[in-house]
Amino acid sequence: MPGSPFPGSREENMEKIKVIIPTHIHHCAQLITGFLMLREQGWDIELVNRADDRHFAYHGLPCLFAEYRGKTLFYDVWDGYQDPPDMLKAIEVCDFYFKRSFSPEKNREIFGENADKVYPLGFNYYVTHRKNPVDEPLWKAMLRPFQGKTPARYFVPEVFEGDGRAPVHQPPKILFLARLWGREAWLEGDPANDEREEISRTRIEIIRSLREAYGENFVGGINDCPLSRQLAPDLIVPRELTERRHYLRAVHASDICIGSTGLHGSIGGKSGEYVAAAKAIVHEAFHYQVTGDFREGVNYLSFRTAQECVDAVGHLVEHPAEIAAMKQANAAYYQQYLRPDRLIANSLAVVDKALDD
Repeated sequence: MPGSPFPGSREENMEKIKVIIPTHIHHCAQLITGFLMLREQGWDIELVNRADDRHFAYHGLPCLFAEYRGKTLFYDVWDGYQDPPDMLKAIEVCDFYFKRSFSPEKNREIFGENADKVYPLGFNYYVTHRKNPVDEPLWKAMLRPFQGKTPARYFVPEVFEGDGRAPVHQPPKILFLARLWGREAWLEGDPANDEREEISRTRIEIIRSLREAYGENFVGGINDCPLSRQLAPDLIVPRELTERRHYLRAVHASDICIGSTGLHGSIGGKSGEYVAAAKAIVHEAFHYQVTGDFREGVNYLSFRTAQECVDAVGHLVEHPAEIAAMKQANAAYYQQYLRPDRLIANSLAVVDKALDD
């Protein structure tokens, strides 16, 4: 295939999977983890680390390539559609394009006649594998505890996974810890600056509303940064709570978790963590599609305003049986669609179906 990132591809061995890793970006850790888990289950998978190869055409981009059954697969974990040139470059050299932020309308607009190559990939969150070849080096991992942080290798699938049968607290515990973004000077004139400010305002309003409505049964706040000190210093929570390992403990101790839209309209990483932890979810309306049967009213309740968020939380608080059912639904969804090995295996099944039909 002209321009293929797989020179000398071994099409004679259809069962072997070759994976090219072009980046250290943490968004790709979930994909690498999935391939490594499948390799542990007996799949013939070779990982090629090109994250430090600055001459590679896709160096540093949030993506991954795989070769399977003589076809080239491209995995795109961009937040949205903010980099059309690189996306168009990739879709020309791949046979199957799996996209985290998936919109049929945007696919047709950007990819045109190649839109049929694009398939939804699903939720993305930072989960890794202890053999991930592009994780932080050991010396940096050893420094993390002295910096008040947890080494990346701690965040393997098991630390996220929750029991969907866990009993609901009475009254239910609600969680929303969020990050604020300000205007980035180096992005002056970029529309993303306006988006960052709108996201920050929305998150502040939601946290204030939930604090007022649920008091001590709500754990919520924002990170300590210059914008937080300027806009809502009273909502800043201690660093110990926002450090990722402690944050995950708070997730597991909660019943209802709140999700908000990320940059470029993306579904944020916390959303995938909530599903993995088998929580009831109240989430800002999705702009993009995910895989499988993730349904409003079953796996989550949606909102568009802070008041709608409070109302949705109130509905669940008044109906604890629905919280329990939603937890079980998300535990089942995780096992079928989101667990890293299932996410990758499901993408390979798309290829199998297309080639075998």
